[in-house]
Amino acid sequence: MTQSYPINEKNGKEEIINLALGYQVSQVLFAAVHLGIFNLLDRGEMDSTSLANALQSDRNSVRRLLNVLLDLGLLEYRDHNYRTAPVASRYLVKGKSGYVGNIVQHSSNLWHFWDGLEQQVKTGCAREPEQEYLNTFPLRLKEYLAAMHDSAASKSDSIADALSIGDFRNMLDIGCGPGTYAIAFAECNPNLTATLIDLEPNLVYARENSSNSSARERIRTCTCQVLEDKIPGSGYDLVFISNLIHIYSEEEVRQIFAKAWDVLAPLGTMVVHDYLLSDPGQGRLRASLFDLTMLVGTPRGRCYGIDEVSAMLMTLGAGTIREISIDRGSSLVVGEKRCSEKK
Repeated sequence: MTQSYPINEKNGKEEIINLALGYQVSQVLFAAVHLGIFNLLDRGEMDSTSLANALQSDRNSVRRLLNVLLDLGLLEYRDHNYRTAPVASRYLVKGKSGYVGNIVQHSSNLWHFWDGLEQQVKTGCAREPEQEYLNTFPLRLKEYLAAMHDSAASKSDSIADALSIGDFRNMLDIGCGPGTYAIAFAECNPNLTATLIDLEPNLVYARENSSNSSARERIRTCTCQVLEDKIPGSGYDLVFISNLIHIYSEEEVRQIFAKAWDVLAPLGTMVVHDYLLSDPGQGRLRASLFDLTMLVGTPRGRCYGIDEVSAMLMTLGAGTIREISIDRGSSLVVGEKRCSEKK
């Protein structure tokens, strides 16, 4: 099953049907990753009986699932044995550098919130998570941060290049999550010192990641609720805010930006990285879908427009403002403090 966007009128009927069936493919992928099918078959080919025994699952049901994975091109079949296809071996086997299984797992965790989208659109209210979901929050947080780490790791080189990261010396990462971006930037630039701030549960993972980094001596973490607490330090020549503003209201975003601007050096650079919207119909499907994710999963979050973020930075006194598209639907808005602000 393949799908192109936006839908082409010539093949519109088939593509619309594919859209309607898309949830089935998602569930197949979720199940295969949860069961560990790709990990097992990457170690060596197996027939359906052996695989079902290894999974402690019903043989006939496993075989039917395997047939779909074959048709998707994620498995290969030869002499009654199944094996992982090259694309799945590269991206869906734990321990390999291209692994995206954590992102798949996080996408699976979001399924609950999307169920009943019609009602959420009518009411404008997110669905309340069930108690079982709340009870497993520590596990969900770990899976979320693992997904964020994998996503950031795949984008960090592109962002570092776009920002000319070697030009900076003192960085603040607001809402750092697992700390992937700041750690990657510090590894690229041996002269960069990075301060990472976030809530304490997130910093546990950021500290773990930084402890394994060659730049660990130049990275510090500080617990900070950015709306309520004073931001530690000042004179940062780079303030980086990634995938944070979409969980806050507009007024809260303005407060965060103002506090960040206050600790930015007179000639510093402020960077907002997020799923940012442009004019409707401009092919930003990842961003518009992420905007709906905020509707179904958060009490007040939304995706902001590139123009909105730019206007907020201009209000603070930013001079040059530029937008840079990054992989898989996210963008940077980069604002420079004016020279005249230098004291």
